[in-house]
Order: sequence, then structure tokens, then C-alpha cells
Amino acid sequence: MTEKRLMPSVIFREYDIRGVVDHEFFIDQMYDLGRAIAYFFKERNPEVVTVAVGMDGRTHSPIIKEALVKAMQDSGLNVISIGLCHSPALYFAMHQLPVEAGLMITASHNPKEYNGIKICLGTESIWGADIQEIYRLYKDGCKISSLHSGLYTQYAIIPDYIDWLVDHFAHLKNSNIRAVVDCGNGAGGVVIPQLIQKMHWKDVNVLYSEVDGTYPHHEADPVKLANMQDVKDVLTTTDATIGIGLDGDADRMAAMTKKGLLIPGDLLLGLFGQTVVKEDAHVGVVIDIKSSLVLIDYLTMLGARVIISPSGHSIIKDEMSKHGAILGGELSCHFFFKDRYFGYDDGIYAMLRLFELVVHNDIETLLEVYPHMFSSPELRIPCDEAKKKLIVQTVTDIFAQKDGVELITIDGIRVTMPYGWGLLRASNTQPMLSLRFESQTQEGLLKIIDQFVAALAPFYEKEYLCKEFAKGDA
Repeated sequence: MTEKRLMPSVIFREYDIRGVVDHEFFIDQMYDLGRAIAYFFKERNPEVVTVAVGMDGRTHSPIIKEALVKAMQDSGLNVISIGLCHSPALYFAMHQLPVEAGLMITASHNPKEYNGIKICLGTESIWGADIQEIYRLYKDGCKISSLHSGLYTQYAIIPDYIDWLVDHFAHLKNSNIRAVVDCGNGAGGVVIPQLIQKMHWKDVNVLYSEVDGTYPHHEADPVKLANMQDVKDVLTTTDATIGIGLDGDADRMAAMTKKGLLIPGDLLLGLFGQTVVKEDAHVGVVIDIKSSLVLIDYLTMLGARVIISPSGHSIIKDEMSKHGAILGGELSCHFFFKDRYFGYDDGIYAMLRLFELVVHNDIETLLEVYPHMFSSPELRIPCDEAKKKLIVQTVTDIFAQKDGVELITIDGIRVTMPYGWGLLRASNTQPMLSLRFESQTQEGLLKIIDQFVAALAPFYEKEYLCKEFAKGDA
């Protein structure tokens, strides 16, 4: 008999469990992994009785769901299946249904060959050390011995979710919003057409709402300009004034102007900050370490308490709880509202909050509050998982020896110099390094990039880095 391969530790990431199916994320290990997760649930909260399980539209999600459901039932836990949905629907279910834990089968924005599991205990996301504890339980074969099998029921959460949105944004019904929304063949497609119909929006067009886990048109990652080309084409050829792109599990929303500018998430967060600060002076706003200095200055000017956090949706939510913040966000277009919402990242909810701003205002005019900076987008370069920490530490050591720099090392390294700043961090979702650069001048931007090229030279060819970083020559 061939011994089953254990899944590698590398897929047990900071915020979830995620990897390439059949290469590192093994379907035949989903049952054993599910038993370990059930063990973790009961270990942390003996009162866990019922688990909500949702899945996105990836081709392997149904078989993964089947194995996880069986694992929960064999552990004595009841399961409420909420079916094909986006990640925010699971989070919504955690607030609305009689459940104590939740599993969402998704790999978010990753390419079609990936899949994964997001885990909730109560209304909190499981991340960090708890993900590593689940890996230990899985590796050790831990499971609950139960004399009975848990019950299985199905509940369609999407209609409740849509009704909630329609009720809470009733003031946008029948409005003349002229927009295009690209679902990217992701799970947001189960919501957007129905939402548009119930809101009576006659001028909101939808692209690729058919849920298709092969993502035939483009990757469901809207912060990449290439994936928003179809939105740009519609903006160019119709009277639509704003474009929206959703990622694969619709917990992120990116926006594009009529002129084709893909608005960075940090600048959108500042616009959302305007509205919440008006309601509550000195409100806490959590931003991620990749965010522009422009955002920090703008929120501070508004009177907000700005909390800089490591990147990651679970970490942002945790920091919001610690600091009593009611708004949070990332450059990657995760937005978190505790103002009028539950505090988790929901791309469709964020879209509605943006529609509130643009229904009476031109988005380009709203963006004029920011001074011009020479900023790169988030730049990502491939990196072997085993080398990510070494490279980040090496670069940190190099900059630590320089005079006239300030370092923030809560998540990789953010280096601030008199003429701007640069960032290097290890991606927690892919074998990549993430970088960003910003300066008040083009000359300063190039100077920062040159310093990072030199620091990374022991690991990458200079010509390659210069080519990749030229994408940030904004």
C-alpha cells in the first residue's frame, strides 16, 4: 500500500491554508485535515456544535467541500452548507446563523490551479500561530472520537445577504449610477446580477458574472491592470463613469476612473476615511505597511488616529479590534468597515460605499484631495519560499547600517529616507517578494529603486530587477 503524502508546512500560511492542488495541496488529505481542524475547534471552544461551510467556484472546490463536511460530521459536529458563495457570505453567516465556526473553500485571487481554506472560530478569523497549530494537529493525526455523526443541512445565505445590502443601502435604489462591474468569473457572480436587479440600477453593466473556476477571461485579481482591461474598454466606449473589479472570492474591490486610472487601495481608503471621520472625530483607522505617506498625512489632517499594521486581512481585523478602530484597509483593496457593518472585508459592500461617494461626485474630483506623488504599484518578484526570510533579513541588515534612514520592521522592512520610502516584504499568500517605492520627485523615486536594486543584487540579476522595478517608474 502506498503511504499517503503529508501536505507540506509551506501551505499553512499566515492567514489561511492555501496551495497548488495535487502539487502541495492534496485532495486526498482534505479529510484528515478536516479532522484536525475539528479537533482545533473543540480544543479552543468546547461549545462548538455547528460549522458553516461555503465554497467558491474553483473546479476542485466541490470535492474538497465533500471531504471537509464528512470530516466535520465524523467528528460529531453539525454542518450547515451555505453552498457556492463568496467569502463575505461566510463571514455574514457567522453573524446571522446559529453556528460557532466556519470554513470557506477558496484561494481568493490566486490562479486556477490553487485552492485553500479560510477558517473562522466565532466571528474571528484564524491566522498566524493558530494556523501553525492546525498544521501540528494535522501532522500528528489528531481527531475527535465521536459516537455519533453530525447533522448536515443546507441554507441559502446569499438571498439573506442581498436583502441586507438592499435594506441598508435603500438610499441608492433607483439611482443613476453609471458603472461597470467585472466579477471575473469569480464567486461575486452569485451576488452582483441579483443585487443590481433589486437596486433597480439601469445603468450598471456586468462583465463575466458566470462562475467559472477556470477563469477563462482573465485572473480574478483586479489590482493588476491587465485584469482590468475589459473594464477600461467599457469605460472608454460607453457612458459608464466608474469601473469596479472583484477578486475571486469577492472580499476585495478595485476601482477604475473614466480615464482608465486604476485607483490604489490606499487612496480609496482615504476617501472612505472622509466619511467616517465626519461622524466620529479621532476615529481609529488601520492601514497596512504598504500604504502611501499621502494617506497617512491625509488621515492625520482629518483628525483620525492612524495605526500602521502588517499586511494581511486577518491581521488588519485583529489590529482594528485591539485599537477600537472602525475602518481599515490595504493597498491590495481589502476594506474593513465597522462603521455601519460587521468589520470584515467585503468587496461588494465596499463597492456600495464607493457608490455612495460617486453618485453625486466625480471620482476624479474626489481624488484631487491628494498631492501628486511618484509612486509605484505593489511590485512582486518570484522568490523561493525557503529564501524569503533570508532575503528580507539581508536587505534589512544592509539598510540598518546606513545613516539618515528610519526603519519599520513589523512586516518586512519599510525604509524612510529624506526623499521618500521603499518597502520589501515576503508575500504570505504566494512564493513572491512584495515591494513598493514612493517619492515626491521622479529623481527621488529612481534613487530609492537603485538602493533596493543594490541591496537585492546578491540574490537577483541587476538587469532583471531594473526591468521589474521600471513598472514602478510612475
